[in-house]
Amino acid sequence: MAVEVVETGPVRWVVRVTRDYTVPQGLSDTPDRRSAARSELCVETIGELRRGEDMLRLSVSFVNGMRDHRLRMHIPLPHRVDESASESQFAVVRRPLTAEGGWGEHPIPTYPAYGFVSAGPVTVLLDHATEYEVVDSEELAITVLRAVGSISRNVHPYRDEPAASEIPVPGAQSLGETITARFGVVLSPQGWERAEAVRRSEHFRGEALVVRGTGSGAELPTLPRGVQVDGTGVAVSAIRPTGGGTEVRLVAMSDNPVVATVSGPFTEVETIDLLGGPLGSEPATAGRHEMRLAPWEIRSIVLRSVT
Repeated sequence: MAVEVVETGPVRWVVRVTRDYTVPQGLSDTPDRRSAARSELCVETIGELRRGEDMLRLSVSFVNGMRDHRLRMHIPLPHRVDESASESQFAVVRRPLTAEGGWGEHPIPTYPAYGFVSAGPVTVLLDHATEYEVVDSEELAITVLRAVGSISRNVHPYRDEPAASEIPVPGAQSLGETITARFGVVLSPQGWERAEAVRRSEHFRGEALVVRGTGSGAELPTLPRGVQVDGTGVAVSAIRPTGGGTEVRLVAMSDNPVVATVSGPFTEVETIDLLGGPLGSEPATAGRHEMRLAPWEIRSIVLRSVT
């Protein structure tokens, strides 16, 4: 293992950890056993702290040369936990440490996560959908890569019947490809809500793109005013132009009512249903509008400039 301090500046601090692992090259002739042949897997992990952020940014990357395996990042928890929570579609789902089985399926406590996953005081922000498991109540294991060679298997140790046909999908092995996964680790004794995981996950996934300019001495143009959404526990699932206005879909990601504040270049706010039909409208004051959302409510609005 090699540890290298890359940056120690006033804006950010970066360390690189490089480690080699000896792993099986794939499966043996018996599908339920690993191959005896081994190869080296070099994994590079970059840790980054930024000024003004109480979060550790992690980037894990490697070139995958092995078949039929799962690689997970394990994050130790400060103490034992008895449940976890993860962002799902328009919801945050709380789960126990054991899974439900039955109907021919073995209960495997591996669950999906979209924007973040939380266990006790540790909340991990994600840049793409993945899966996770709380191991032995004291480690949070997040899947970085699941390399599989077929859609399903006819003979499966954890299922009486296959989930689908045994059709080869060689591209799903990601052989020879560079795999990179980014995470943001936030600590909060009160869990994901006090860690502001909803807001942080949106910022983490939508980081600004930085491009070095080539001109000199020119003044920067005045940027047009856009739409801004504020509110603790308020998520924005979509923004798109439509019918002479801007459609915004808001989600209250909380067990309690929340207040969403929308501001921008508009004078009217129209509430619509999921098919785009009008439900009512009201004027906005100075390009600002507040609305109260019920717990887990999904609301679509259209912002228009009416002269």
